Amino acid sequence: MAAVLLGTGGTHAAQAAPGAPPPAFSPCSLVENQGDGGRHCVESPLANGGQSDGKHKGFSGYEVVVSANNLVPAHDNAQVIVDCPVGKKVLGGGFFGFIPEVRTFRSFPQGSAYTAWVVVVQNDSNVTSAFDAYAICAKVDC
Repeated sequence: MAAVLLGTGGTHAAQAAPGAPPPAFSPCSLVENQGDGGRHCVESPLANGGQSDGKHKGFSGYEVVVSANNLVPAHDNAQVIVDCPVGKKVLGGGFFGFIPEVRTFRSFPQGSAYTAWVVVVQNDSNVTSAFDAYAICAKVDC
């Protein structure tokens, strides 16, 4: 399965039609400022290889990685592990089921290094369906 890099989402991201997957954005290694519902990137102090001043530690290179169109058979479970790019840690993750009967069974960070997000879904329908799994990744400076 191929992974696709997406920009940041957030609570004010562009809205998808009901039942449609979230809209895709181009990759962005910048901190996003969500104000008016639009997508406005603002350069992070640590973006583009900047160094921490020792006082302002946090993260940079924020991105969302998605494993798209993963199949889950009728009345069965499916698992996907979404890996962060090398050098980045997972900050969170989630999933989008293509039909209401595809539900999250488990969703959690993988291992002690926290470099991937695991999504396990359950399909309670009579048809094979699909889901997308997401990992929110960044370089962590702590």
